[in-house]
Amino acid sequence: MRGTIIWTVFQKEMRDLFRDTKTWLGTFVIPLVIVPFVFFLMGSSYSSLEEEARAHVPLYVTGTSGLVAQLEAIPGVKFEQPADPEQALIGGKLRAIVTIPDGFDERLKAGGTANLRVEYDSSNQKSVYARDVIEEKVAAYSKEIVAKRLRAAGLSEKATQPIHAVYEQVASEEKSSGGMLAGVIPLMLVVSLASGGIAVANDLISGERERGTLESLMSAPIAANQLLTAKLMTVMVMSCMSAAASLVSLTLILRFGPFGGEELGLSSLSPATVLVLLLTILLQAAFFAGLELMLSTIAKSIKEGQTYMSGVMFLAMVPSYMLMPLHPVDIPEHYYLLPVFSGVSLIKEVFYGMVDPMHALVGLGTSLLYVALVVALSARFFRREGAVVKH
Repeated sequence: MRGTIIWTVFQKEMRDLFRDTKTWLGTFVIPLVIVPFVFFLMGSSYSSLEEEARAHVPLYVTGTSGLVAQLEAIPGVKFEQPADPEQALIGGKLRAIVTIPDGFDERLKAGGTANLRVEYDSSNQKSVYARDVIEEKVAAYSKEIVAKRLRAAGLSEKATQPIHAVYEQVASEEKSSGGMLAGVIPLMLVVSLASGGIAVANDLISGERERGTLESLMSAPIAANQLLTAKLMTVMVMSCMSAAASLVSLTLILRFGPFGGEELGLSSLSPATVLVLLLTILLQAAFFAGLELMLSTIAKSIKEGQTYMSGVMFLAMVPSYMLMPLHPVDIPEHYYLLPVFSGVSLIKEVFYGMVDPMHALVGLGTSLLYVALVVALSARFFRREGAVVKH
């Protein structure tokens, strides 16, 4: 009987949500359409910027040297003679200013070292590209001079490279791909789990309280715990759907975006790691749902609830960004005891393909404990006198 009541209320809440256009937009349209579209625009913008930077590289060069011919051979390079080179560089009409001092080649022929001055604008990506190609040509020209000096001394180029090191990476292709994605996926998943239920949780209690529907619902023969359980399930479902939409969005970005056909790597996961991933997602969804419902219950209005919910996003983003650059072996052990940190750590281990059984046991166990704690607090606030009455 209790389960039937919870299921009935849950169905009612889900029907109400999916009649609301804003729910569809926030849960599916933004992650599935807007996010990939933004990435495609960024990729297209960077591609066009690079093409333009390669096609037209205006330089201002003073002084004479054999290096000038090397610079002139760079595709797209054109020497300009503006009245004010410094102002032209700041204004973007020049990409770089190359100053070759007097006696440059003579110092090099004498076996000495000559200085070269290259001015560029680090705030302009086209100027940075010019700096890079100039640096390549300078390095090539220097290598030619070193080769000539070695031949004059009766030595080969190998004399300057007494050690030939061979570097071999031991990680598989799947593990390397997982390592790149393990920094991004936990952030997307955890933030989606937190953000996906915010609007729903705020509306299910604060919103219904303001509309007066919560008080009438509580007057029905439904226990407060049953009602809260149904609302908790509703928020969890929306959070998980938002996370799933984010994963689909990331898959589209990797497959068709500016990353050259990367794969998400889910097919390489073992059944055990998939189980750990699913349990982690469910527990994180339950934790955020319970926390959001508790804040919605405490809030005196929808507006106040929205203010409180910003703290939930902060709680989700801080661990995700802190752990983003870390390899699983470098994650401190006590992180598996902390809320959200444990979830992010386990998701990273899953996509690195190196889930530690003890970490999984501790992380899932502590996550379950935090879920029980936050749900108990939510129930306590929900049952208090005046929680369902408009303030």
